[in-house]
Amino acid sequence: MQLESISIWSLLRHGLHYVAIINIFLITGSYSSEIFANKVLSDTFVSIAKNTKAPVVNIHTTRVLKKNTPNRGFRIKSQGSGVIYNNGGYIITNKHVIKDAGEIVVSLYDGREFKAELVGTDARSDIAILKIDAEDLTPARFGNSDSLELGEIVLAIGSPLGLGQTITSGIISAKGTSNVRVTGIEDFVQTDATINPDSYGGPLVNLNGEVVGISTMPPKQTTGYFGISLAIPVNVVRKTTEDLIEHGRVTRGWLGVTAQPITVQLKEALGLKNNLGGLVSDVEPDSPAANAGIKSGDVIIKYNGEDIKNLLHLRSLVNRTVVNEEVEMTVIRGGKELTLNTTIQESKKAKTVGKRDLYKSLGMVVQNLTGKLAIKLGYEGEEGVIVTNIQKGGPASKAGLNKGDLIIEVQHKPVTSVDGFHQAILKLQQEEDILMFIKRQNRTSKFIILKQKKDV
Repeated sequence: MQLESISIWSLLRHGLHYVAIINIFLITGSYSSEIFANKVLSDTFVSIAKNTKAPVVNIHTTRVLKKNTPNRGFRIKSQGSGVIYNNGGYIITNKHVIKDAGEIVVSLYDGREFKAELVGTDARSDIAILKIDAEDLTPARFGNSDSLELGEIVLAIGSPLGLGQTITSGIISAKGTSNVRVTGIEDFVQTDATINPDSYGGPLVNLNGEVVGISTMPPKQTTGYFGISLAIPVNVVRKTTEDLIEHGRVTRGWLGVTAQPITVQLKEALGLKNNLGGLVSDVEPDSPAANAGIKSGDVIIKYNGEDIKNLLHLRSLVNRTVVNEEVEMTVIRGGKELTLNTTIQESKKAKTVGKRDLYKSLGMVVQNLTGKLAIKLGYEGEEGVIVTNIQKGGPASKAGLNKGDLIIEVQHKPVTSVDGFHQAILKLQQEEDILMFIKRQNRTSKFIILKQKKDV
């Protein structure tokens, strides 16, 4: 019986639940096989709950309503969940969980609380990285979202403030879910496990206790729960996290093709066996695709050995590729398969812009706070950058910035020079909102939200 039990646990750990349960029925004789099977699965859930208690955290924030809103000055509180990434104090959560936050506090399972620093955010994946100065942390264990199977049992875990750990269970109901208009990645893991708002930013784990996704907000619905809960695949999360920690922004791969899905009509016209892959309609000069020898009319069917399901799948794989990594692609050209190689470059959308263009997009100009200027404007002893010009009707004007304001912080980080301000904004160039802390000549201070103009 001992050897057989070990075999069952092994099956459960690898997600082969139905096979394990069948084995349970076969080996039990003197007592109810159904009770035994339920006990085994229940013990697995209990073990996961215990082992994930320490890595899952609660995140609660406060923000002050702007002056042009009802109840201005009132502090709004919100909360969500997060996951400890490593012993360095880095924590993963959703960008929307900490949006517009004036203060971010992380609560650990043992009752300790820490003010968190915002390391960086990525709007396209809805990921935010926080950092706390804490010892004796227990990082989560991370799995491989590419290996998830439809029907695999998963648990959604959260840490609502005051309620402790919450867990719901379900199965993987879809992979590569797209067209839900939640974030820009359009590559989600879908589960029927109910995920409450307080658990957004928390982990989706498999029966090995490994994080396979980070729960995120579902599509906007009028009322009720429709069995659609979404998680950002952990393979996307890990790359985003490493990029934000190392670079302060996310680098994404770029291939340099314009492609279209394979319709039934195109499949027949091109003599293809199926409608998988992406049909290349245009190749950008001097791009990785051009360097590989890809031509208009090629059908890309494999990328680094992985079969391409559709256009969104190809886009997701390219975006996740490490910049300067060599990749292998398989294309169909004239009815024959060709293997092509190239080196992936960084997405053009991630390239930086000059100060003049940046300030034009923000609708403002700033300069260093010199000693004479500080005395003249009443900012002796302060550090920051002075707003010297505001474009009427621009983003800065709409945010409530005035000429003569002193910008002290951007996204909770101090700025002491024009160069520092420039770099801080560049890290957020793909974001929609910029949180600034300012002081005014009348000695008042406030947080303001500046919305950037975004290219389509």
